[in-house]
Amino acid sequence: MRTRSALLALLALVAIGCAVPSAEEGIDEIPDDEPTATEEAIEEATPPEPSPPEPSPPEPAPPALTAPVRAVWVHLFDDTLKTPEGIATLVEELAEAEATAVIAQVARRHDAYYASEVLPATTDPDLAEGLDVLAELVPLAHAAGIEVHAWVSLAPTWHRVYEELPVPDGWLPAEHGRDAPVEDRWVTRTVDGEWSEYLDPALPEVRAHLAEIAVELAATTAVDGIHLDYVRYESPRHGYHPAALAAYQEAAGTDAVPAPDDPAFVAWRQAQTRGVVAHVTRALEEVPRSVALSAAVITWGPGPAGTEEGSFAATRPATDALQDWPSWARDGLVDALFPMNYFRAHEPDQAAWFEQWLDLEAELATATDTLIVPGIAGWLNAPEAGLVQVGRATELTDGAALYSYQQPTDDGSRELWRQLAEAAWLPP
Repeated sequence: MRTRSALLALLALVAIGCAVPSAEEGIDEIPDDEPTATEEAIEEATPPEPSPPEPSPPEPAPPALTAPVRAVWVHLFDDTLKTPEGIATLVEELAEAEATAVIAQVARRHDAYYASEVLPATTDPDLAEGLDVLAELVPLAHAAGIEVHAWVSLAPTWHRVYEELPVPDGWLPAEHGRDAPVEDRWVTRTVDGEWSEYLDPALPEVRAHLAEIAVELAATTAVDGIHLDYVRYESPRHGYHPAALAAYQEAAGTDAVPAPDDPAFVAWRQAQTRGVVAHVTRALEEVPRSVALSAAVITWGPGPAGTEEGSFAATRPATDALQDWPSWARDGLVDALFPMNYFRAHEPDQAAWFEQWLDLEAELATATDTLIVPGIAGWLNAPEAGLVQVGRATELTDGAALYSYQQPTDDGSRELWRQLAEAAWLPP
């Protein structure tokens, strides 16, 4: 692993200009290193032996996240990733399912389950002593032909599981959460002045923090990609951190406090969530290794076709989570988007919403270079319904991602892995 000084030097390069990239900018590919010269041995009275041929340049690594994507999320809220035995079983089951990618959570609330100098080490007592989750998972997954994407959640800073755990030194929720001194808080605030447990996407410190995590993962581990989650606001009533509000007022040329549904303030906060992702995109361009960047995005309620106005701007992801994620796809901001189509197939309204969102996702998959991989809520559906939803997504877009490995079906059945392989993740 790189030393802290080397990592900081890399991050200093990253910090030179992290403006939002244009639609034409992408992640640069780094050429292979030049082959090194070999030394020739010269011995007296004997002819010199011929120099061995220069080694051929290494074969370029295959691009990450090629369609069809067959991905599975695995979280850190049980013991699956916390022992070598659990990780081995995970890889075995995903190989049986013929999955192509595992999206592995590597931090729950800004505490690292891998070797990190950016995040403090977790104090989770269930983590096997000395276990680095990524160092254990990546070689096993790669040997099985499965990519590993490091899943990082941005906004939330607290969960009830931390109530009984020791606080790690330098932990963000302690130093910048709602109980920190007001001047040190990075969490957002409501229009009524109530402090949140979610970080505010408009703060430069928040963007820099996420970029630092991503750069370290890309530069010091062998993961195939970085997967961003919770790049959003907690609700439309959030986004009123004093520094964020001042930035909006300066940009809008006003001293007034905007209403939560003020169109200009809605658009400004959508630009902030986009800005977080753009900042990470630019940061990763400075890393001498290409990794895929993806993001999980919201699909609450009716899709665009089911709204009164019939446009994405009228949907809850746009108005409540403040994510304009179709523009992220159209502008090539990320390599892949994972819209979380978490709907129950047995409820007519939700079944309709699933199809409405799938219509938009199919359009984006066809019209953009960004991979669109709908997320399927295994835990909300019977095995046969989950198979149908996975199949529909794979048939119409660039693949499917199942949430979660721990509960792939509503009844906990694990026969789904074999069934997915038999159906090739297509409609049964």
